[in-house]
Amino acid sequence: MTRRAELPKYLADAIERAWPDGVVEMIDLEACPLRETCSALKGRLSCIPGSDLVFDREAAGGPRRREDSDPDEDPPEWDEPTRSYHLFFLSPKDRRYSFDTETVEPDDDGIERRFAGQGRIGHVVAVSLVAPVALVAIDQFEVFESGSYSEPSTEGHLFDLDGTRLDMKRHYLDLFEEEGPLVMQGLTKQREKIARVLKAFAISIIPERHLDTPVPGLRAGEDVLAGPKGTPLIVRDVFFFEAV
Repeated sequence: MTRRAELPKYLADAIERAWPDGVVEMIDLEACPLRETCSALKGRLSCIPGSDLVFDREAAGGPRRREDSDPDEDPPEWDEPTRSYHLFFLSPKDRRYSFDTETVEPDDDGIERRFAGQGRIGHVVAVSLVAPVALVAIDQFEVFESGSYSEPSTEGHLFDLDGTRLDMKRHYLDLFEEEGPLVMQGLTKQREKIARVLKAFAISIIPERHLDTPVPGLRAGEDVLAGPKGTPLIVRDVFFFEAV
């Protein structure tokens, strides 16, 4: 069985401080000092040379509308869940990191139709409000003419035909063929810049190899959606989760 001792000390200590009773519960966002840190962090991330801050979403949930809706006349179309992290998405300004895309969804009359869209490749940056740690991973963001969008996630949202999640690095290497190594080089440089900004705020990036490490002795509280039932919580679940 994997033990917490196999995690870096700063992660094991952060878990012990956050969940001393062994139960992962939604935190009080209003009393969370890291929430204010994220407000300042947004300004620094948006100033990274050669990158655009394409999207960000605060931890607090609530009613949401499409980008083209009228807030004075159109009612909210869905409720965003409250989450334990603030999510940012940054994409290099270079046009090779943009692509055309489309989606199929019902129009105003309920008829299924295709809507064109634009996608951006870059890095999702999820900053936990539980502890000063972050997840940084390659992903993509898409926005469509209908006003809907495909949001990047802390787990990657692209799947293979057999339902398994794609290895995003391998996916883009294959997608760009001969230009793949150059594209990945640009993403590596962007990640280094993101890491420097996070370090300035004393926020540590959790290494990818530790995100799926089981954390025995922890369980999700009734208000938390974290991992499939019957399976141990993993590091990703402990710091990046949604309220039920």
